[in-house]
Amino acid sequence: MTAEGNKQNAFKAGVWYTVSNIAAKAILVLTTPIFTRMMSTEDYGMASIFTSWYSLLVVFCSLNLTYSIGRAKIDFPGKLDEYVGAMQLLALVNCLVLAGGALLFLGPVSAIMGMERPMVLLLIAYLMCAPTVLLYQSKYKYLYRYRENILITAFIAVGSVAVSIMALSCMRENRYYGRIFGAVLPMAVLSLGFWFRSVKNRFLCLDRTYFLYGLTISLPLILNSVSLNILAQSDRIMISRFKGPAMAGIYTLAYQFAILISLFFDSVNQAWLPWFHDAFAAGEYKAIRENVKPLVVFGGYIGLMCIAAAPEAIWILGGNHYMEGRWVVAPIALGLVCKFVFANYEHIELHLKKTGYIAMGTAMAAALNLALNWIFIPRYGFVAAGCTTCFSYFALMTVHYFITTKIMKIKLYHNRFMYLSLAGVCAGAGGFVCLYPYTAARYGFAALLTAVYGYRNRVLLLNILRRKRKADK
Repeated sequence: MTAEGNKQNAFKAGVWYTVSNIAAKAILVLTTPIFTRMMSTEDYGMASIFTSWYSLLVVFCSLNLTYSIGRAKIDFPGKLDEYVGAMQLLALVNCLVLAGGALLFLGPVSAIMGMERPMVLLLIAYLMCAPTVLLYQSKYKYLYRYRENILITAFIAVGSVAVSIMALSCMRENRYYGRIFGAVLPMAVLSLGFWFRSVKNRFLCLDRTYFLYGLTISLPLILNSVSLNILAQSDRIMISRFKGPAMAGIYTLAYQFAILISLFFDSVNQAWLPWFHDAFAAGEYKAIRENVKPLVVFGGYIGLMCIAAAPEAIWILGGNHYMEGRWVVAPIALGLVCKFVFANYEHIELHLKKTGYIAMGTAMAAALNLALNWIFIPRYGFVAAGCTTCFSYFALMTVHYFITTKIMKIKLYHNRFMYLSLAGVCAGAGGFVCLYPYTAARYGFAALLTAVYGYRNRVLLLNILRRKRKADK
C-alpha cells in the first residue's frame, strides 16, 4: 500500500474508531436515567465501587500488554497475530496466579474492598475475561480494522444495558448485582469467542522473545496505569469511605456525565496513536506538530460544552436527588482536558520506549491526589474530590512537559499554545459555572463560543468533510 493510501486508511479507521466508541459509550450514559430510577443511590454507589475496583485491578491482570502492540507491529512485521496470541497466554497465566491468591484469602480481600464475597467472585470472573478482549481490540485498532472494533464495542455496550435491565427487573433487593451481571456477561461471551478463534487459527504462541519484548514495554506502564486509575477511581472509593455510598452515587453520576468527554478524548487519542507511531518513525514531525493543534482546540471546546450543559444533564440523568453533582462537573471536565493534552507528550515517551518516565510522572500525580483527597474530602465532601483531581491532572501535564522537553530534549509541539489553550478553557469554564442560575444567558454564551469556533476553524472542518468523502470512496 502507498504512503497516501495508508494515510487515507488510517484516517478512515480513526474516524470510525472514534465515532463507534463515542456512540457506544453514549448508550451507557444515555441509559443512566433508567438505572438511577431502578436503583437507589446506595445501590448505584455500590455498582460504581465494583466498577472502580475493576478499573484499578485490570491493569495488574492484563499486565498492560496492550501498550506494546503498536510497537510490535513495527518491530515484528507480519507477525502481529502470533504476538497477540503470545500476550494472551502470558496474561492468562498471570490472571490464574492472581485469582488463586484472591480465592485463598477471600475473606480479607472482601473486607479490604468493602464488597460482599459474591461481588468479589464476580469481579474475579470479570478480570479473567477482560485481557483477551482488550488485546483483540488493540490488535484491530493498529491494523486499522475498524469494523471489528465497532462490533466489539457495540456488543459490550448494548449487551451490558440489555442484561442489566433484565436482571434489575427480576430483583427486589441488592439490585446492584443486576448492574454487575450486565457488565460481566458480555465480556465473558466475547472472551470465550476470541479464545476459540485463537485456538482455531493457531495464533497462540509460546515465544520467549515475545514475552520479554511485551513485558519490557508494558511492565513499567503498570505503575502509570494504576496511578491514572487512582486519579480516576480513588475519589469514589474514598467518598464512600468518608461520606457513605449515597454521596459516592451522586459523585459517580456527575462523573459519569463528565466522563463522556473523556471517552471522546480517549477514542481520539487511540485513533491518533497508530498514525502518530507511523509518522514519528518516518520523521514527519511538522505534520504531527500542525495536526495536533486543532485536536487540542476541539478538545477544549468539547470540555466547555460539557460544562455548559451540566445542570440539565444531571437532572435528566438522575433527577433532583443528584442535582448537587452539577458543581463537580467543571473541575472533572477541566482535569480531563488536561489529560487529553498531556497524552500527546506521553505518545513521545511511549514511541521511544521510555515508559519508565510515564510511570514516574503519573505515580507522583496519583500520590498527590491521594494526599489531597485524604485532607479535603472529609472537610468539603465530593466537590473537593473533583478539584483535587483537576489539580493533579494539571500537575501531571506539567511533569510530562518537563520530561519530554527538558530531560529527553524533544521539542515537538508548540508548548505555549498548549498552555494558553488550557487557560482559555479554564476561563470559559468559570464563566459557565457563574451562569448556572441563568439558563438563557448560559446557552447564549455556548452558542457564541460555537459560532466563534466554527468560524475560526471553517477551513479545517471543510477539509475534514472532503477527506472523509474521499476516504469513503
